[in-house]
Amino acid sequence: MIQRRLVVTVVLCCTALGFANAQVSTPKASSDQYDVILFEKAQQALSKSNFAEARTLLNALIDNHPNSDYVPRAKLSIADSWYFEHAFKQAEEEYRDFVTFFPSRPEVAEAQRRINSIHKDASF
Repeated sequence: MIQRRLVVTVVLCCTALGFANAQVSTPKASSDQYDVILFEKAQQALSKSNFAEARTLLNALIDNHPNSDYVPRAKLSIADSWYFEHAFKQAEEEYRDFVTFFPSRPEVAEAQRRINSIHKDASF
């Protein structure tokens, strides 16, 4: 009887430890994708012209996942959101930041075109 209880206890402990490890790895796997989720939600908000919501999501991505591959695209999307909202001063600042922090990105040419467009429109 004692041996049986010992075996049951050992099996339950091993099973519990196995589940405990599974629970630890699951949140890590989902948090690795959180930058992707934030970026996708921000893009959805942009497509619906919810610019403030998109900027909030994109800034959260930049602040919480500074090493993410999505950070340059997030920064550019923030600039675009200001541009589409006709808040050209803020857009220009964000485009200049993008050019400064990501000078080798292919999108730099488009960011520079937007800056030039802002200056051209401002001269009228």
